[in-house]
Amino acid sequence: MTIPKLKKELTALGVEFDEKATKEQLEKLLEEKQAEASEQEETNQPVDVEKEEKEVFPTYVVIHDFKDLQDNNTVYIAGDIYPRRAESDPDDKRIQELLSSDNKIGKPLIKEQA
Repeated sequence: MTIPKLKKELTALGVEFDEKATKEQLEKLLEEKQAEASEQEETNQPVDVEKEEKEVFPTYVVIHDFKDLQDNNTVYIAGDIYPRRAESDPDDKRIQELLSSDNKIGKPLIKEQA
C-alpha cells in the first residue's frame, strides 16, 4: 500500500499521525488501529483513549545526516524521524548524545519535534 493510501485509511479511521512518518510507521499504526477496532467489535467495549494519551513519547527529527552505529548502521537523512523503526528504543543517554554535540560528528544530529 502506498503512503497516500495509508494516510487516507488512517484518516478514515480518525487516527492522528505524523505527516513525516515513514511507510513502515504508518503501516504499523494502521495495523494496530485495525486490530483495536476488531478487538473492540468482538468485545463490544470502548477503546481506552485516556490510556493511549498517557503513552505519548516525544518524537525526534533528524537535522544532520548520520549513520547510527548503535542501531545496525541505520542511515538517517535530515528530515527523517528518529528512531526509524518502532522496535528500536534508544535510551535517554543515547537521545541526549544525539541532541547535543557530544557525539562523533560533534554537532546535534536530532531535535525534538514540536
